[in-house]
Amino acid sequence: MKSKVNRRMATNRQKLRLIALLVGALPPLAGCTIASTTKRTLLNEPLLVADENHLNHEFHHLAKAAWRDFEGGCRDGVRHSHAFKDGFIDGFADQLDSGGTVDPPTQAPRRYWLAKHLTPKGNLAIMDWFNGFRQGAEIAQASGLRRQYEVPLFVPNTKFTTDHHPKFSKPSTSNSPDEGDPNLPVLPLPKPTPPSSEAPPMLLPGQIPGGNR
Repeated sequence: MKSKVNRRMATNRQKLRLIALLVGALPPLAGCTIASTTKRTLLNEPLLVADENHLNHEFHHLAKAAWRDFEGGCRDGVRHSHAFKDGFIDGFADQLDSGGTVDPPTQAPRRYWLAKHLTPKGNLAIMDWFNGFRQGAEIAQASGLRRQYEVPLFVPNTKFTTDHHPKFSKPSTSNSPDEGDPNLPVLPLPKPTPPSSEAPPMLLPGQIPGGNR
């Protein structure tokens, strides 16, 4: 029995050595592909995930602050449901993250798919979430906060401004709208062809334009 176990362990060790040799031989054969993929997986991706988590945390922090202001401004005696609050925070954060319309998604989050929500009372909670989402998204859109999180894009022949970063903005000396580079030549428009008053000649059977067959 021991001999079988020893042989099995020896076989496993040989397999591990073979795998190690193959792994060690792959980088020279594959060039820089494995090295670059490893760098992207071990270094770049964690940094991107950490940055995304940081932004999500900041969006939800701003959303909760907006909810406190919204709830504080309501009339006395007005109380919103927990589902409405969740929808408000989700809608506010989603607007800062993605922009777009203020419409809620087609389906509520998965936490509202449970059996306890498959009731008339649960359906009302889902509708509260939809209404809260729209309310939060509308307030976020009106606040203009999303502009702080947009990456500026450069468009050729236009004035590149950073008006949402006052520290780096430069005042414009022109009150006219941006019309591109004024030094570029302006090509004349083609003249329209006047309509002809003469009707085209009628062709008899067997004739072609410009001559007879």
